[in-house]
Amino acid sequence: MQEYGYTKTIGVTLGVLTIIVAIGFGILSLIGMSLSKALNGTQNSSSMDSSVLIVFCLLLLCGFITAFESHKLKYKAWKMFYTGFCLLLGIGFVIIFFVSLGALGSKNEIFILCMGIIYFVLSYLVRKKK
Repeated sequence: MQEYGYTKTIGVTLGVLTIIVAIGFGILSLIGMSLSKALNGTQNSSSMDSSVLIVFCLLLLCGFITAFESHKLKYKAWKMFYTGFCLLLGIGFVIIFFVSLGALGSKNEIFILCMGIIYFVLSYLVRKKK
């Protein structure tokens, strides 16, 4: 198999999953904020709108970087960046799993933990050139 075959396959799959998670988060937060405004007309949540939009854009950007930039690993600088990027996202998803323990439902929490573990595996595969 080619030099980064497994890495490219897992990177594209995980990137698509991250994009799906970002879209799901965006839709659910939009529904939640709309219901909040409908049920409580006096609350001003403009700061909450911008923070949700920032999180949505960051998740979407991380998904695109994971999916499409795994094909540039022949460059040493990009390989170093991609390894650190995957480690950082893996740590972030594992921390989010522990923070949200019992709040999101067991299926969603296990999904977040699995994404964190797969990001760790992806960083390992980049490091080993698999």
